[in-house]
Amino acid sequence: MRASTTERSERIRIARDLHDGIAQELVALGYSLDKTLTAAVVDPEVKAQLREVRSQLTNLTNELRAEIFFLRNSGSQNLGQLLQSLIGRLEKQHEIKIATTIPLGLTLDEDLSYQIYRIIQEVLTNSIKHADSTQIQLQLKTSGNKLELLIIDQVITNEYDKEEKDPNTFGLIGIQERSEQINAICEWVHNLDTGLRFTLSVNLS
Repeated sequence: MRASTTERSERIRIARDLHDGIAQELVALGYSLDKTLTAAVVDPEVKAQLREVRSQLTNLTNELRAEIFFLRNSGSQNLGQLLQSLIGRLEKQHEIKIATTIPLGLTLDEDLSYQIYRIIQEVLTNSIKHADSTQIQLQLKTSGNKLELLIIDQVITNEYDKEEKDPNTFGLIGIQERSEQINAICEWVHNLDTGLRFTLSVNLS
């Protein structure tokens, strides 16, 4: 299941295009906002709103840079390190607590590691986006020849159900597609009494 040279080259190409395109445009937009903020004629209330926009733009730019770094280096770091970096960024940006149990030395096949990372990233993003979560639990462990993932979000909301019924929800579709690509079994259960419980199991052999 090791990533092919073609797949690795494609990730690097995407990273390069992101850096040379969108990333540079975001930086230029940030400079324009900074210039506007220093203008004395800007109304104080408008200036406060622009500062908030500038802060959000900075977060977005940092996220994009992290994504570019990940695309270029996903094969050279172990999964535990990559996930700790992701969780640290999410906690800082969204003021959320993600309680984790992750073996820092966990090293997997390159493509398996990449797909697991993307699945976890999407599930966490959904929890934050659709439930205004303030605390999430994430557990990743090996049991025999299996890798098991558990994510629990105890916030009660029906936003998950709305998204699951939307045929154009690419996030959930992507999770399912990535799971199938690595022959994993995943289950996404949301209960209005207990919240979200996402599980995934994949054979390592």
